Amino acid sequence: MLSRAASARTGLGPLELALLDAVDLLGADADAPPVRCADVLDVVDRRQALGARYAWQALVDLGVPWRVHLPLVELDGNAGTQLGDAPADPEFVSVRLSPFGALVLAAEREEAGPVPVGLIEGSLYRGGKVPPFDPGAVVGALLAGEEHAGLPVMPTGGTVGGDVVGLLAGRPVQLTLGCTFAAEAGRLVITEIPLGVPGGRIIDTIASAMLTAGPDLRPVRAAGCPVQHVEDETTMVDGLRIVVTPSKGSDLRYAVEWLRALWPVTVGVDCRLPAPQPERLTAWDRGDGSGLRALADLLRI
Repeated sequence: MLSRAASARTGLGPLELALLDAVDLLGADADAPPVRCADVLDVVDRRQALGARYAWQALVDLGVPWRVHLPLVELDGNAGTQLGDAPADPEFVSVRLSPFGALVLAAEREEAGPVPVGLIEGSLYRGGKVPPFDPGAVVGALLAGEEHAGLPVMPTGGTVGGDVVGLLAGRPVQLTLGCTFAAEAGRLVITEIPLGVPGGRIIDTIASAMLTAGPDLRPVRAAGCPVQHVEDETTMVDGLRIVVTPSKGSDLRYAVEWLRALWPVTVGVDCRLPAPQPERLTAWDRGDGSGLRALADLLRI
C-alpha cells in the first residue's frame, strides 16, 4: 500500500511515484513507444489498490504544462485543455516517461542524486498549500549555494501578489493570483491565468459580468461596464488566448481594473511553505549532486 510521506529524494508524493513506476514497468521509458494510460492505471490499481477514477487525474496532472513546470510524463492524445475541457477516456490516451520523469525514477532508485522536484512544483497544483517556483531559479540557487530562488511562479504564468515576504519567511499567507493582460490593437489579450482556474470559466465570468437584467428581465448591458465583448481565440499553435474588447471610448486601464475585480480573473489562495525558504534550500540534501546536475542539463542551465 502507499505510504503517506513525500519522498526525501524528489519531494513527490506516493501516488505520483506509483504512477511513474507503473509507466516504467510497462516499458514506456523516455525513448520507448507510449503505452495506454488505461494499462498504467490498471497496474496502479493492482499494485496499490487505487482505482482508475482517482489516479487518472493525477496522471494527467503530471503531463500537462498548465499544471506543472516539469511534466514528468508525455501524453499522446486528448489530455484535456487549459480551457477546462475534460481529458478523453484513458483507453484513448497514451503515455510514456518524459526525460524529467526518467530522471526522477533514477533519483528514487539511487541511480542518480536527489532531484528537487518538490522544491520546484510545491503542492498547490494538487490541492496543497505550497506554491511552485521557477525551475531555473531553484536549480541555480542550489548550484550556487544561495538561500533564495525568487518569488513563486505559476506554470500558467499570471501575476502573484500578497504577502510574499511572509510566505518566504515560512508564515501562512493568502496569495493573490491573477490574469495578465496585454494591449493589442485596442483590445486586451489574456494568455496567462491563475493556476487551477479553467480558461472557460474566466470567459463565462466576464461574459456574465457584462450583462444585467433589464426591466423585462432580459439581459442588457450592465451600466458602466467598460467591456463589450469577450472571445476565445485559443488554438493548438498559439495556446490559451482570451480576447476582451473594451467598450467604445473606455480607458484600457480602467477596463483592466474592472476585469481584475472579477473572480476568478483574480483569486486568493492560502499558502504556506513547510519551512522558511532559505532553510528549505540550504537543508536540501543534494547527495553527490549528480541528480541536480542532470536536471540542470535538461533545463539547459
